[in-house]
Amino acid sequence: MTKSYKDWLSLDIENIEPLEMSSQQKDKLKQRVFKQTVKKRVPKWVRHLSAAAIIGIGTVTTVTTAFPTLASQIPFMKNIASYFNNKDTMFENFDSYATEIGQVQTSNGISMMIENAVFDGTSLTISFALESDTDLGSHPFIQGNFIDIKGSEAMGGGSRLEKISDNKYVGLANVTPYFDKEAPEEVEVSWTPQAFYVNTDKIVKGDWAFHFKVSKLAGELQLINETVTNYDVTARFTSLEKNEMSTIIHYEYEMDPELLKKWPEVTVQFDELQDNAGNKYTVHGNGARSLDNGISYKSSATIQAIHSSAKSITFVPVVYFSLGSGKGMEIKEMDPVTLPIK
Repeated sequence: MTKSYKDWLSLDIENIEPLEMSSQQKDKLKQRVFKQTVKKRVPKWVRHLSAAAIIGIGTVTTVTTAFPTLASQIPFMKNIASYFNNKDTMFENFDSYATEIGQVQTSNGISMMIENAVFDGTSLTISFALESDTDLGSHPFIQGNFIDIKGSEAMGGGSRLEKISDNKYVGLANVTPYFDKEAPEEVEVSWTPQAFYVNTDKIVKGDWAFHFKVSKLAGELQLINETVTNYDVTARFTSLEKNEMSTIIHYEYEMDPELLKKWPEVTVQFDELQDNAGNKYTVHGNGARSLDNGISYKSSATIQAIHSSAKSITFVPVVYFSLGSGKGMEIKEMDPVTLPIK
């Protein structure tokens, strides 16, 4: 169930039930700085980590600087995705297919730059960087309006922001917009962060506003029809959307309505995937949405482009049964799924 920022602020952290997690799940959790849902008429969302809204105050001054000038002064603001290559192979070819944005704004001692962006038809990934007059810690958070995509009915996403040297930070943001119809060939993006913070005692409020357009990567769609049913939950894998940078696995899942009386929040995900040659792929979940109060969901997951020699990919879907708000959870593995690659 979608929670407002007031719900998250009142969450009883002390009573959240701890869960055993795999090393892959721990790595993914560390990478997800926050997740947030935006837009009007937002359907029911499944999210694994959210940050409470924190209100800060401060004097705001904004200066817009041309990209070539600032980039020459701050050389770390180039090839940002390369900083994440050793942690996530998903970004090995990011710069090869990205659209150069090159927008920079300075406000209250923080220069923020949007370097590149890629829209693969399902999710939008943005590389960005900060240089701050003050230390924002090793992993600062972003407060305020995350990312808005014109024409989307609902959207979820997250970001990671890491310190690379004194007062210098690089980041990747990823959002998945949902459209009533087929995804457009070009998306119009707005991003207006309101502040950066380490905790409630250290918040730098400012005025940054970015607007840009990104064209969709060319690709092909492979229809599939694979179904697995366990624990009164059915997952159907419907298509693979392939381009030169990534592969998106589209799927939907539904559960017996009686199951929701015991477990009001049920999620299906998969964290590990490999092809028939033994190559392993990092999986990025793109969120899910429901239009029938959680009985069924549409979802997708993204991996790097599958090796050209691969004939199939195999993974184990995992069902997360939750009571919500840290009240209790069970995790169960479904039967393995193998999808043919054409």
